Amino acid sequence: MTLTTRTGTGRLTRLGLRRDRFRLLIWVLVLAGLMAAVAVKFVDIYGTKAEIAGIVATLKSPAIVAMFGPFQLGKNATTAQIFANEMLLFMALIQVVMNLGLAVHATRYEEDQGLTELLRAHAIGPQAPLLAAASELTLVNLGIGVLYALGLNFANMPGATTQGNWVIGLGLAATGWLFGMLALLLAQLADHAASATGMAYTLFGLSYLARMITDVQQPRLTWWSPLGWVEKLAPYHQPNWMPVLLSGLTGLVCISLALWVAQHRDLGSGAIATRPRRRTASAWLRGPLSLLWRRQHNVFLGWFLGVVVLGAAYGTVFNTIGDILKTNPTMQQVFGKAVVHSANHSLLVNFSALLAIILAAVAVIPGLQLIFKLYGDETHGWLEALYARPLSRTRLFLSYVGPASLLSTLIFLGGWGGMVLTGNASLTHASDGITAFEFWQGFWGQLPVIGLFLALGILLIGIWPQGRTLAWLYLAYGFVSQYLGNLLQLPKWAKQLSPFGWAPSVPVHHVAWGTFGWELGLAVLLGLIGWWGYTHRDLQQH
Repeated sequence: MTLTTRTGTGRLTRLGLRRDRFRLLIWVLVLAGLMAAVAVKFVDIYGTKAEIAGIVATLKSPAIVAMFGPFQLGKNATTAQIFANEMLLFMALIQVVMNLGLAVHATRYEEDQGLTELLRAHAIGPQAPLLAAASELTLVNLGIGVLYALGLNFANMPGATTQGNWVIGLGLAATGWLFGMLALLLAQLADHAASATGMAYTLFGLSYLARMITDVQQPRLTWWSPLGWVEKLAPYHQPNWMPVLLSGLTGLVCISLALWVAQHRDLGSGAIATRPRRRTASAWLRGPLSLLWRRQHNVFLGWFLGVVVLGAAYGTVFNTIGDILKTNPTMQQVFGKAVVHSANHSLLVNFSALLAIILAAVAVIPGLQLIFKLYGDETHGWLEALYARPLSRTRLFLSYVGPASLLSTLIFLGGWGGMVLTGNASLTHASDGITAFEFWQGFWGQLPVIGLFLALGILLIGIWPQGRTLAWLYLAYGFVSQYLGNLLQLPKWAKQLSPFGWAPSVPVHHVAWGTFGWELGLAVLLGLIGWWGYTHRDLQQH
């Protein structure tokens, strides 16, 4: 057999699909099921002209445009157009997250574990692992896109067309695929999986920020963001295949560059050279905490700065939120400027309450990742070298859990502070902005929520580490139930299934200190059970 650079691609693709079968099955069921279920729900929620007219004005407000984008609804908006307005960008974000995780795991992570080296010892071409990962992503995205279209055909929303359903399905598939190919390229540039993931999420975040800011201030510039292309699909107004073509071409450029880089770099290293480290460790690197900081400080700083920038970007739209009131001379004449500014302040407080939930959910992610890293390092056998020294389980446990709690808290504080400071600075009338009292109400109100999600992760690591996916699913449900709960008209009990719905919304309402106290107590209790479980169970290794 003649060995080429691509020999073995087919076998590795089948191996990858088999390796990720449970993960892929969950993603496919969640994404396709969510799309179809929400489409069916929309027929009931926005099935009449009166119901549609009630939501159209809301969708055109700057706050909602920042969240979902400005879509074309036409003079006679339909149920399908409302659906596309609310769901397209949201589904694209979830699908991008799926692609980034799958792409890095299938390439850079496998290489870090030495599995790629084992494969390359056989008759496998140097480009085959990368091409297999690209093939797997292509099949998964295409399959999900087809299921989207079939699900929308089944839902049969008023105003929906067959072409529009396929534009949505293939448009979302192309967007997810594009970011998957981008992640494959970054996996060739970075020298380990954490760096590749950090670079991928940084570009993802910048794309989201560019979309949000241009949507609110200069919609014609939204074409410069790949996430903005999703909004240009206009599936049920004037179906546009150009974004699908652009995503496909950009993805091809990314995978072509990734193949070229893979062909010209050494196995086990990235194309971007890392800075040489010291020959001897400093006196500060004598404990598990300093070791963790040494390994993860770039990730910590990246998350912190990224969320601060995200919060600041949200704050830039503050001065646009109340435009409907401020620019309406009739309302100013009838109600007076004081009442108009008070109403504008109320709008900003309500807008901030939703953003506080978003920032809190984002802040939980790095904390959970760090807590779960304790189990990852354990199964990789890296902790055995530490436990061979006089080091207690409790000390090592706290070396991960303590920084995780502090990291999530600081990230939320940074994002929330960045949003309020930037937002208040952008306002023409300073009295319209968020007050210092409301700022701290928003911070304290979300603190126990963050603690509860982290405590759930600690509990799982201690007594059932194999079930840690439940923490991610619970966080995702809590976020979706609050982000889309009102638009989907979810019942109150459904929004109260997660900690985000256990206390009144802040800073719209004052912090309920009684609820704050028992939530914090519950988080401490879960954390103690997790600590007890970790210190009494056997170490595990794959």
